[in-house]
Amino acid sequence: MKKIKILLLVFIIVIIGVAGVFGYNYYTKQKEEKLALEQKEKEGKLLKQIENNYGEFVKTNKDAKIYVLDKEYKESGVISKDTILSLDKQELTFETKYFKIINLDQEYYISYEDVSKAESISKNNRYLNYIPFNKNVITNETTNFYLNDAKVYTINKSFNLPIYIMDGDKYFIEYDNQLMYVLKEDVKEIIDNNNSNKEKANQIATILYHFIYNPDGGETCYESICHTMSQVQTHIDYLKQNSYFTPTLKEFEMWIDGKLNLPKKSLVITLDDGGYGHNAKEIFDRNKINAALFMVGAWFDPGQYESEYLEVHSHGYDLHNANVCTGQGNFGGGIMCLPRETLLADLKKSREETHMTTYFAYPFYDFNNYSISILKEAGFTMGFGGYYQNGRHNMVVGGDKFRIPRVTFDSTTNNNDLNMVLSTYNY
Repeated sequence: MKKIKILLLVFIIVIIGVAGVFGYNYYTKQKEEKLALEQKEKEGKLLKQIENNYGEFVKTNKDAKIYVLDKEYKESGVISKDTILSLDKQELTFETKYFKIINLDQEYYISYEDVSKAESISKNNRYLNYIPFNKNVITNETTNFYLNDAKVYTINKSFNLPIYIMDGDKYFIEYDNQLMYVLKEDVKEIIDNNNSNKEKANQIATILYHFIYNPDGGETCYESICHTMSQVQTHIDYLKQNSYFTPTLKEFEMWIDGKLNLPKKSLVITLDDGGYGHNAKEIFDRNKINAALFMVGAWFDPGQYESEYLEVHSHGYDLHNANVCTGQGNFGGGIMCLPRETLLADLKKSREETHMTTYFAYPFYDFNNYSISILKEAGFTMGFGGYYQNGRHNMVVGGDKFRIPRVTFDSTTNNNDLNMVLSTYNY
């Protein structure tokens, strides 16, 4: 009996041991499966977060470090907050820590945590019409790139880049497929370099329209300075077919100041007064041709006419009155003799209506040294006259910006006349 009891006890112990082993194994397996499930869920959440932050275009959510890959990721600079970046296509896993940036000077990477998806942006490539100087900047070992007065990139390397614009302590260069600039303090030296053999403009003509009307729409205009829409369109077609560049007035001013080079085939287009301005807006916007309207503020609202391609500037607020200064100029324009306070008040009002423009066209083309002194005091930097000013029809680099001549077009001006202006006054 005692032996049976011993055997029974042994049997029970064995059963308990076996059960314990199975129980432990079961518990361990359950724990491992739970941990694996938790890990899978964690990896899934991480992958989702990575995928949510990835896109063809992303925006930095803070001043973010960028890296180069040389066996391991090494810090190579900083990109400012809210900068839009283009990313390379790549396969994403929960182990993805960095996204590859494209369109910079080399392959850079940025942490997925430092960006979020963004819409694409249109980068202004207008600078590609400029002719770069045959000079390059060599930057310091750390280079800061700026856009719109804000620092965008800090890259831990020196660059050798062609100069597109030289403006005081700013050197405008191409980076990230757009025109950015580096400051003089970040430049080690400037060297000569053959960046372009294209012909640059030594002289540029400015043409002048007045009233562009649409007879097909029932509009009428009976002055010699009236132009049908079709007449102006033939001029525009000629310019486009012959690959002419139409500078903005800011670009024109910078060219006169020697800050940038414009192509030989350049032409400045202006309009005076503001009559039928809606047609000017329509035709220049449709053709993507730049023009500048000098508007009489007392007659028209600049907000009606300004657009992407038609800029609006000052023709005075209420100075377009003939025979005010009797015996002076060709039409006795008031800007030649009215009291200083009267003129400054008028010009102030005109500037306030036109985004504080610094560009002015003299009514009736009348001006004198007194007019120019008033314009300068009022904050203007350029003054446009008529075709007979200074005995010349074109502008040159370094020329007097307050005596800019213009060729006046009338209702009979055709493409042969336009070609004469371009061939005679642009070279």
